Amino acid sequence: MPVVKFARSFDQKSIKNNLTIPATLKRGIVEAKHILENLSPAFVFSKGGFVSLPVVIAAHKLGIPVFAHESDITLGLANKIAKLYCATILKGNKKSTFEGEYVGIPLRKELFEGTKQSARQTLGINTKKKVLLVLGGSSGATALNNFVKAELHELTKRYFVLHIAGKGKNQQLSHADYLAFDYAENIADFYHASDIILSRAGATAVAEISALKKRAVFVPLPKGASRGDQIYNALLAKEYGAKVVEQSADEKTFCDNLLLAIDSATKNPPMQPISNDTNGKIVKLVCDSLAT
Repeated sequence: MPVVKFARSFDQKSIKNNLTIPATLKRGIVEAKHILENLSPAFVFSKGGFVSLPVVIAAHKLGIPVFAHESDITLGLANKIAKLYCATILKGNKKSTFEGEYVGIPLRKELFEGTKQSARQTLGINTKKKVLLVLGGSSGATALNNFVKAELHELTKRYFVLHIAGKGKNQQLSHADYLAFDYAENIADFYHASDIILSRAGATAVAEISALKKRAVFVPLPKGASRGDQIYNALLAKEYGAKVVEQSADEKTFCDNLLLAIDSATKNPPMQPISNDTNGKIVKLVCDSLAT
């Protein structure tokens, strides 16, 4: 199914990309309609994002109810459009600024299964040092990967560094107290193995890390690199015990601030869980809606 991501920049490449969206979206809707007609679902559940849009619009055209979940404090572009197509909007954040039914952020039960000891055995970690997990695998986490590269010697004086670097981003760093992965096949193992976590401030990451009561340092994507919602996610995380570091254009200042924040976080209590347990509320809401 063809899709195109909306580019927020105004350079020539982005403008050229955005001009292709109407035709590509039209083709995507046609293909999504064929898929939905074959599947005949009772409803469509969307988490937003550009890949969801053809399916959401196609579902509306076929009279299939749509439920769109927004984890961030403001509606993303795809969910704004979904709302125009009569989707029922579900809120993951109590502080969200848009209308919708608050349901929290659903977390997989598998996330809570396992222990620190079993996770470290699975990952091949045998150390008396505290384990620092760096979640640098996402497309927007280059700054975190660069931090590890620049400060590995300093970090490994105090921590065993467990680094999810991202596919094709493994920087071939080598140290007895450093272990890198392209991606996490089971993120729960990485969470359980860690004592402290360094991450961007995506809504799901904040929800998962707080639910597991981990010490954490969050670096939100700056406004411009995204629509700015990670900043609000990070501020919420700070209320529940996390450290927050703003990304600085000066690499040395940024690295120094991160080192201080990580050391400080290890001495502080772990995060308290942000209220994200939906208690089956999404299922109940969907079933009640379909029954009427």
